[in-house]
Amino acid sequence: MTQKWFVKPLDGCVSSTGKPYKIALRKGTANKLLVNFAGGGLSWSEETAARPFRIGAMLGKKDFYYTGDVPSIAMKLLNSGIFNTKDRRNPFHDWHIVLIPYTSGDLHVGNNDYPFQNRKGENKVLYHHGNKNVASALAALKEFFPQTPETLVIAGQSAGGHGCVAHCPQISELYPACNNIVVYSEVSCLRSSLWPEIAKNVWNVPPDLMAYIKSEDLIADLFRYAKDNMPPSARFLHFNSVWDGVNAKYMYKMNHGSLSINTQALQEYHDALSDVARTLKKEIPNYFYYLTDHEKSQKNGTTPHMFSDSQKRLHSKMQDGMSLAKWISKGIEDKPVDIGAKFARHI
Repeated sequence: MTQKWFVKPLDGCVSSTGKPYKIALRKGTANKLLVNFAGGGLSWSEETAARPFRIGAMLGKKDFYYTGDVPSIAMKLLNSGIFNTKDRRNPFHDWHIVLIPYTSGDLHVGNNDYPFQNRKGENKVLYHHGNKNVASALAALKEFFPQTPETLVIAGQSAGGHGCVAHCPQISELYPACNNIVVYSEVSCLRSSLWPEIAKNVWNVPPDLMAYIKSEDLIADLFRYAKDNMPPSARFLHFNSVWDGVNAKYMYKMNHGSLSINTQALQEYHDALSDVARTLKKEIPNYFYYLTDHEKSQKNGTTPHMFSDSQKRLHSKMQDGMSLAKWISKGIEDKPVDIGAKFARHI
C-alpha cells in the first residue's frame, strides 16, 4: 500500500520571506529511517538575496538564485526516485521518511536576518534561518520516529547535500543505539574563496561548524566536521556528476561574477570535484564516491544536476555497470565501493 505524505508546520520557524516553515513526513512499514534535506540554490550577497526563484523570472529568463518558499502541495506530490513507494527497486520504498525543505538560501546552516534591497529598491530581510529550522525539524523528527531505527540514512541533494553533512552529527545523536548510519550527499561541490566570509558574515553559521569552514572547498570542510563528530562506523557516500551544469554555473558566478556556462566554468568545476573526491578519499576512511558523466550533453558539455529524484537515472547503470540505487544499497549493506575512479584521477 502506498504511504501518504503529511505536512507539519513548525512553530516559530520561517522561510526566507518570513512565511511559515513546514516539513513533510511519511510513515513507512520497515524500522528504517531516511532524513532527507532538500536543495534549491543559495544566496550569499545582496545581489543574490534580491533574486529568489519566481515563475516570472524564469519565464523572462532573468537570473534567480534560491527557493524562497515551498508550497505545501509540492511536498505532497513526492512520488519519484527515492520517494517512490511502489517501486521495490527503490532502496527506501518502505522506509519512514522526513523531508526537510530548503527555503533559507543558506545550505541549511544559517542563523541570520540579512537586510537587502529587492529589485524595486525596497528594504527587505532574507531570513537565513536554516539552522534554526533544522533544529525544530529534528525535534519533530524524534516525536515522529522515537524508536531506534535498524538503519538511519541522512541524505540530501544539492544545497541539501551540504546540509545533510552539516547536520548528520545532531541527527545521529538522536539515535545513539543505531549501529548502521549512512550519510548520502548528492551533487554537493562548490569551490570558492568566499566561503569563510559568507558563512560568518552573511549566514552566521554556528561556532562549532564555523571552526571547520576554513578552505575554498566547503563540502570538504563539512565532511571533516562530520567525520570528527559522527560515530566511527558511519559511512559517507558522495555522488556527483562531473560536468554538473548547475553547480558549474553557480561556482562561476561566485568566482567570476557571471551566472553562465562556458568551457572555463565547466573545467573549473570538474577540477574542483576531482580534487575534493581524491582528497576526502585519503582523509576519511569511510568515504566513498560515485562520479559519472552520464547524459553528457553534446550541445554544451554539461551533465545533469539531480539524479536521485528521477526513476530513470536512479536505476540506470550510469557508470561502471552500477546504478545509483544499487550503489546506495551497497552502502547501506556495509559493502560500499567507489564508482568512477577515473574522474578522481586515480592512477
